[in-house]
Amino acid sequence: MKSIKSVLCLAVVGFIFSFSSCKKDDSDANNIPNTDTIGELSFNFRQFVGNDRIVYSQVYNDTSGRPFKITNLRYYISNIVLIKANGLELPLSGKVLLVDNEKEQYTLGEIPVGDYSGLRFMVGIDSATNHLDPALYDASNPLSYQPVSMHWGWNFGYIFMKVEGNVDTDSVPTGNLNGIISYDIGSDPLVRVINFNHIFSVHGNINTVNFKFNILKMFSGIDLATESITHTNPGRDLADRIASNWLLAFTIEP
Repeated sequence: MKSIKSVLCLAVVGFIFSFSSCKKDDSDANNIPNTDTIGELSFNFRQFVGNDRIVYSQVYNDTSGRPFKITNLRYYISNIVLIKANGLELPLSGKVLLVDNEKEQYTLGEIPVGDYSGLRFMVGIDSATNHLDPALYDASNPLSYQPVSMHWGWNFGYIFMKVEGNVDTDSVPTGNLNGIISYDIGSDPLVRVINFNHIFSVHGNINTVNFKFNILKMFSGIDLATESITHTNPGRDLADRIASNWLLAFTIEP
């Protein structure tokens, strides 16, 4: 009789131990992050003159046949919002990109997996951020002071886009790049928000949206012979026309 009781006791103890072990395993499983819900997204920005990638040593022609070359091209992208397939918006709060012609890929970090129907971003910096002191930011932050200055001083704000180069300013072009291109475009009214209807998915660790910036479209309606310089103030009319051309200069590539 005693042996039967002992066996029953051991069975009960074994069952309780087994049950508690299962509960612990289930609990541990629930604490493991579900990586299937998160992916990584990058934006690639490529700069073009028409169908040709911008190379700083290369001479190009605008649509009128006027020769020019670019020696520096940088711009800010901010206020990025992804649009999910169901119409919900996903703002990437605080994410600012300083795009440099010499760099192509910009990582946005972890993004919820799923299907997206579009996105938008701002060329420039929102008004509140635009008037903060760059010294507030860590040196690695795009909004900090840059080796090539992208800021006029904290009272005025950031340079949203900087374009530098040389151009033939002769009335009849001779191929002599005797003038300079110097565009520093900034100030709150010159912010431009660009919307893109573009279907893409985020799944896993490698997801990319490829953007093309065509500087010929930015030069549309601009006479490089006489309108090759603006630092926004003075020259606001020219700066405003250049900023408005951003709306057509950015496209998404397959």
